[in-house]
Amino acid sequence: MTDGPIRLLFVVPSLTVGGAERHLVRVIPGLDPQKFVARVVCINQAGALFAAAREAGVDAVSLDRSSKQSHHALRELVRQIRSFGADAVITRGFNAETLGRIAARIARVPTSIVWKHNCGDVERRRWTRIVDDRLDRFTTAYFGVAFGQVPYLVNDLGIDGEKIRVIRNGVDPAEFHPDRRGGRGGEVARELGIAGDDKVVGILAVLREEKDHATFLRAGARVVREIPGARLLVVGDGPLRPELEDLADELGLGDRVIFAGMRSDVDEILRIVDLVVLSSYTVECFPFAVLEAMGAAVPAVCTCIGGLPELVEHGVTGYLVPPRDPRGLAEGIVRLLDEPGAVERMGDAARRRLEERFTLVRSVQETERVLVELVGANGRARRGGRHPFRQAK
Repeated sequence: MTDGPIRLLFVVPSLTVGGAERHLVRVIPGLDPQKFVARVVCINQAGALFAAAREAGVDAVSLDRSSKQSHHALRELVRQIRSFGADAVITRGFNAETLGRIAARIARVPTSIVWKHNCGDVERRRWTRIVDDRLDRFTTAYFGVAFGQVPYLVNDLGIDGEKIRVIRNGVDPAEFHPDRRGGRGGEVARELGIAGDDKVVGILAVLREEKDHATFLRAGARVVREIPGARLLVVGDGPLRPELEDLADELGLGDRVIFAGMRSDVDEILRIVDLVVLSSYTVECFPFAVLEAMGAAVPAVCTCIGGLPELVEHGVTGYLVPPRDPRGLAEGIVRLLDEPGAVERMGDAARRRLEERFTLVRSVQETERVLVELVGANGRARRGGRHPFRQAK
């Protein structure tokens, strides 16, 4: 392509603290500036990661529009697209996917992409399916983050499989310290009340229904009965926190469970835990919580859903268990903690697996390759100014 870098406009609801948002803030600075120029437009409030994105060199704009101001947001999106000269509009999140695709159509952008980060919906309303169906014909491609996500995209959302490209998430291994338990004598461990000989089982996830912390706590109650030195570390916050704290009391967990709230020092948290758990029953695709644990050489026990079987090699880097099964989850945790050398062996294997398959560099390179392919096939918006949008067959 000969007329300068490809201009990418990313449209998101906001840059809140979440996996999809963290993914965006990591990928954009890694794009080759000789090939790409990118801007992020937040429809709603900027979000907690907005400042970090700008510090990382991301060109980010917040429209600060509410859901009741969609018509204003649409006009401003069209204006952003035209002034930026976007060759491709990439959207994530329902209101962004809706308004962003309509704006791209109005502005005659040749390439419109939806980046899906979920494997299911806790609640999917009929009208959202109708809107998605109507806009599909104006959508060039859908990016997924795991091959295990494809059945959901095809069977549940009705997306044509030929439109799907899978680009798996990645992290930079250099950001993490592969020294399990190396932080036990440090300030964070003291703050949380964790002793050097505790067996710490961590879960790093927002406290929402689909993450199923209730199953984690019920499994944890079994674990602490079998392993008296076990501690449960819940990192994250959310609407279910009061309910989960009540459940912990009902289960008699007492000081065996620590609700640590939101933390910005994930790398230090991972130097404290022996293993991490994800107990989700839906939605989970390619979670950064597990990728980051792999970077820190920490094994994982996870439910066998979405893209988790692509991350966790059962019996090698951790264990996969059925969702909503406290007994099965507890057995996986106890098995890993009880087997001599298993935490170290599986943690080292997890780190190697990350370095070989799921680095940020690899994810960025694949993103670049697919974007060049799609934009090249559809033409450039700036040639002649206004191109008709390619109709999907």
